[in-house]
Amino acid sequence: MVEGETNPELLVIYAQLCDKKNKDYKNKLLVSAAEKFQQLGKNEKALQIVSYLETLNIQSNELTDVKFLAGLGLASDALTKMRTSEMRYLTEAKTYPVAKSFTDAVRQAMPAAVLVEKNQETAPSVERSSRPQKVSRPQKVNRTSPTRSAPSSSKPASSKPAATPAKPKPTPAARPNFPT
Repeated sequence: MVEGETNPELLVIYAQLCDKKNKDYKNKLLVSAAEKFQQLGKNEKALQIVSYLETLNIQSNELTDVKFLAGLGLASDALTKMRTSEMRYLTEAKTYPVAKSFTDAVRQAMPAAVLVEKNQETAPSVERSSRPQKVSRPQKVNRTSPTRSAPSSSKPASSKPAATPAKPKPTPAARPNFPT
């Protein structure tokens, strides 16, 4: 697997793998080698190591990340080839549905920090100052009924106030929609 490789970091990892003292660390070193292959763009070699470790039932977050990133690298290379040298798009029946499903899955797996950042970008901007701002609320309007002037007559005014007709209540459609 290391044949023809010139990257010094990768060669150091393989030298450590061959050292019998590191027998207990063999799987960790193989994960490191897979990570390095993936970082160098040698995704096929990275996936070979991942497959080997999976057959040994070795699992880790790092190994899953290498598998994910190497797979993305291969998919990206294939898409670039489709668009540049083959001059074509994804096929509607075969490749596009799979790609769309994948992007939907990635969108659902966003890290929390990205979700928070996204929410802050889409939220309306509010000016903030050092002192709290007053929120204006609709003020209650005191409704007074109009007073009638008593017809001028010779009768003395009684102590009872004159009854005034009640105002009709506004229909619900005419009321402004204030939150309660």
